[in-house]
Amino acid sequence: MHEVTKDEFREAYFRYGRCLDGWTQDYWIEHFEKAPDRGMRFCLELPPRPDHTRMMLVTDHGAREHRLFFMTEDAVDNLFLRPE
Repeated sequence: MHEVTKDEFREAYFRYGRCLDGWTQDYWIEHFEKAPDRGMRFCLELPPRPDHTRMMLVTDHGAREHRLFFMTEDAVDNLFLRPE
């Protein structure tokens, strides 16, 4: 993951984000245009393989970073499963 400009982050958000998954223009405006900046950095990891189709966005206030990265459908489905 590497640091990018807000414009590069925005470009990736709109290029890869699917409205069906909630990544809409309204979400962008609410969370990245209206929200105070507070010195946040923007970090991006583009999809490493074609099967990494699910865009994930994490805001870490402690590290002052917004992170955008991609996972596979299976990895997202299993994200919150606990081993028995």
